[in-house]
Amino acid sequence: MLPFIYNYLDYRQYLMDVYQSLHERDADFSLRSFARMAGSSSPNYLRLIADRKINIHEASLELIEKGVGLKKKEAEYLKILAGFDHAKNHHEKDVFFKKILHKRQYKSIKALTKEQYLFFSHWYIPIIRELVVHPKYTGDHAWIARRVEPPISISKVRKGIALLSKLGLIEEGAKPGSWRMTKQVISTASEVLSVAVSKYHRDVIALAAEAIDRFKKPERDIRSVTVGLSPEGFTELKARLESLWKEILDFSAKQNTVTRVYQINTQLFPLSKEEKQQ
Repeated sequence: MLPFIYNYLDYRQYLMDVYQSLHERDADFSLRSFARMAGSSSPNYLRLIADRKINIHEASLELIEKGVGLKKKEAEYLKILAGFDHAKNHHEKDVFFKKILHKRQYKSIKALTKEQYLFFSHWYIPIIRELVVHPKYTGDHAWIARRVEPPISISKVRKGIALLSKLGLIEEGAKPGSWRMTKQVISTASEVLSVAVSKYHRDVIALAAEAIDRFKKPERDIRSVTVGLSPEGFTELKARLESLWKEILDFSAKQNTVTRVYQINTQLFPLSKEEKQQ
């Protein structure tokens, strides 16, 4: 019996598991046999794919689908997994990941990937989490919608609260309509985090750009500096920034009265190519 394809986000791992399943069923089925089935003359074909040294071509994928007897919808899902893996940028990955979620919607999937993805893919979800536990929130979704900047709809607030509750990031408080924050953290597959967190960062960076015109100078603090660093200096600066983030989180946790939610961004990235060592 073949592995349940809808449990996979990595087509390379799926193909390796398919091979293992076929080999256990028939000891004579070798890596060379798999390569022939895929239309390749290289006996190491599957190993090269698994090690990410080559990408599979659509023609080979179709031969494998027929060779192992995948059903139509399973074959479509495998093509989407390959597209997700081969995507050249975060936008393409996001498009393919949404297709993956759609295909898995009615399947029995162990991981809570859709809800976890949605948490990171919508910039306003962490804001709702902060506002829904505010002492002045009494269950009125419009109260939160009015306070998010830029504004969001009441529907998004309602869905956001439901999502946060399902993920265990908030729980009902003692008073009707009230919520309290939990210490639960989201843990999900690295493939999901890669796509969702990348989208989240792009969205909040865009918000930072808009904030220059949206807020007056006393309400914001936006800076930029360009520096030259050695590889060792870059590593040390990253460590210092990580330490700063921990200090900021500790400082935030000690705030007794929260009246407004703020977004803090730092971006450290190269503006020149690395000099090649002779």
